[in-house]
Amino acid sequence: MKAVMKTRPAPGIELCDVPIPSFAPDELLVKLRTAALCGSDKDVYEYTPSVAAQNLKLPFIMGHELFGEVVDMGANVTGFSVGDMVASDSHMPCGSCYLCGTGKRHLCMKRGVLGRQKDGCFAEYMALPAVAAIRMAPDMKPEHGPLLEPLGVAIHAAQRVPLSGRSVLVIGLGSIGIMEADVVRLMGANRLIVCSTSDEKLKAAVEHGADHGINSKKADVAAEVMRLTGGRGVDVVFEMSGVLKLFNIGIDCLAKGGSIVSVGLFNEDVVIPDYNSRVIRSERILTSIFGRLMYETWEVTKEFLALNRLELDRYVGAVLPLDEFDRGVELSRRVSGRIVYKISD
Repeated sequence: MKAVMKTRPAPGIELCDVPIPSFAPDELLVKLRTAALCGSDKDVYEYTPSVAAQNLKLPFIMGHELFGEVVDMGANVTGFSVGDMVASDSHMPCGSCYLCGTGKRHLCMKRGVLGRQKDGCFAEYMALPAVAAIRMAPDMKPEHGPLLEPLGVAIHAAQRVPLSGRSVLVIGLGSIGIMEADVVRLMGANRLIVCSTSDEKLKAAVEHGADHGINSKKADVAAEVMRLTGGRGVDVVFEMSGVLKLFNIGIDCLAKGGSIVSVGLFNEDVVIPDYNSRVIRSERILTSIFGRLMYETWEVTKEFLALNRLELDRYVGAVLPLDEFDRGVELSRRVSGRIVYKISD
């Protein structure tokens, strides 16, 4: 089978021919229909310093945002059948540590992640741990299936803080930032401000429910937020970009007592100047999320889908064949939405 593999500690990938994987008693054999490109996949592709520091065991098959059909399964698997369509949470909890036992399986002390510690979904088939599999509707559009894992990130972030009647700033309109703006509005945010370096993305966000858009290359973001809020600041900031300068700008956009939810991953140590004044004496709350709650976030996500509250087509930037993986990485820097690779019919 064809597979996108990280084979050496340097930028780039190799498209390899490898055997169809064997599967353990607690795993599903999944024939992949589609898989999507995450920002963290691009970090692996580029082999950034943060990825290099993880000492990942090479080679491995990349990818963790998936949609496919169960074609076989291990003897210990229950709750799934051959022919089921599945997505994946991407986290592989052990089920026995303190965090798994206290409702934080997504933060499992021994967890692995698909496409890093275990071969992932940029391939024709994969062995998917049943604990990470999520059954999806059989008639789901294949290009939508891989979007649900990142959509769950946006939903988990939105549930981290109260939103009803509150003013919100979303910084960064990458794929998950676009989702975040849609989700926080659906969850009751009052005034919604979005921030990006792209006028095109800002225009689209305003057309789909945001009240104001700010281009961080053209305006003083904090000053503009204060102008829009009568000098008070916003109640909540979602920092989606992973850019340290914008994270600090986000703190300055907060009202006293407000919360900033950090979602974007940083490639440098986070430094917050004048912390006493900007955070402690203003009682600003710094919090974060990672991934999704297993499996609570998925139930909320499914409810959004059942009610047709989200336009999933908006989140697809392009659909490409798997052998155009490099082109997808390059295209992802310019398009709005996820790059989805079509693997099979």
